[in-house]
Amino acid sequence: MVAMTMTMDSMTLPEKKTYIKRVISSCMIGNALEWYDFALYGYFATTLGQLFFPKFDPFAALMATFGVFAAGVIMRPVGGIIFGHIGDKIGRKNALLWSIFLMAVPTTLLGLLPTYEQIGWMAPLLLTIIRLAQGLSMGGEFTGSMIFVVEHAEKGKRGVYGSWVIFSVLIGILIGSAVATVICEALSHDQLYTWGWRIPFLLSVVGGYVGYTMRKTIQEPEHFAKAKQERKEHSTPVAELCQNHWRKILYIICMEFTLSIGFYLIVTFISNFLTAILHIDMVTSLMMTTLSMVAMGGAIIISGKLSDKIGRKPLLLGSTLAFVVFAYPLFQALEGSLMTALLAQMTLATILGTYFAPLPAALAEMFPTSVRYSGLSLSHGLSMAIFGSSAPLIATALIEWTGNNAAPAIYLSGACFISAICLLFMKDRFREDLN
Repeated sequence: MVAMTMTMDSMTLPEKKTYIKRVISSCMIGNALEWYDFALYGYFATTLGQLFFPKFDPFAALMATFGVFAAGVIMRPVGGIIFGHIGDKIGRKNALLWSIFLMAVPTTLLGLLPTYEQIGWMAPLLLTIIRLAQGLSMGGEFTGSMIFVVEHAEKGKRGVYGSWVIFSVLIGILIGSAVATVICEALSHDQLYTWGWRIPFLLSVVGGYVGYTMRKTIQEPEHFAKAKQERKEHSTPVAELCQNHWRKILYIICMEFTLSIGFYLIVTFISNFLTAILHIDMVTSLMMTTLSMVAMGGAIIISGKLSDKIGRKPLLLGSTLAFVVFAYPLFQALEGSLMTALLAQMTLATILGTYFAPLPAALAEMFPTSVRYSGLSLSHGLSMAIFGSSAPLIATALIEWTGNNAAPAIYLSGACFISAICLLFMKDRFREDLN
């Protein structure tokens, strides 16, 4: 408990290392929980569609399930405004405590939710309400974790520290994938649809409790604490943001096309694409997705470290251009043999990991401390709500309209081309202090 009574400056080197590890771990656990839930909803989209929208045909049920998924993500900007204000005005720690609590409770409730067969139209309604509540939490958790870790990092290590938050995304997705795979492998079809699907969602209460407990033992970044003392009491972060930094919000939304559209297509859509459209069995599809996430993890570790040495811009721009050139042939390769499809999925995940890792540091370096939480949460939330949440729906519709299973790649390539143009004008601040 040393961190509760001492400042970073007064700690010995071993104490600093121990405290920083606790800071990173507490943010990683909460963030992993968010993406564990994200992964579960994506992996069980087909199952949930049949349980909560049984009157639709299978294709329409999948579309409806992704629609509810989108509804949750649309709440991200609202959550970004709420948690951004708390994080900038009251404190980063308070925002992160509330965000993990508001993620764990709805996820657990989803595991207790009655199906359409049990309560009729109330089932999809309650599912939507739960997703909306989760969306509020998502609006503050991911960006808040990024900011908290980056603000604790010393200059020259912001990239690698921030990449650990991104790595926790992978951990959450991998745990979700592993749990889903075990459940699907261990249970019969009837057991899975009767009660088995509930288990993974109910397990989230454990991660929520551990993360909340750890976050209570950490303190505000000293950089933020000093800035808060100098700030005027009547200042309103959102008002300052909209008045002085609205161009940055628009810029980040366009810059994040690569992430918002790429992430939802590669991590969420492809898994269901393999089962619903290419008719690969669910267990095989989940194993392929798990291996692709391992490939992404390797890319995240390397890219995060490199971003502190060569800068954020080369990695962000290079990976974005890689999507522009290779997205279509890689999506075409998904229709080949299982090995070809696996290699294509792993390559897409590697490119995404290379882009994803430098992002926390790059985004944190764009905003001043007074509006950093609000700025990142709002811009990232809008990007995910408008473009990310709609990506699986658009991808599914493109395949239906064109009859071309690789059509989503055209959408991804076009979006990444816009991101690449934005990144050309990005000022790389990896050698500068946070302002």
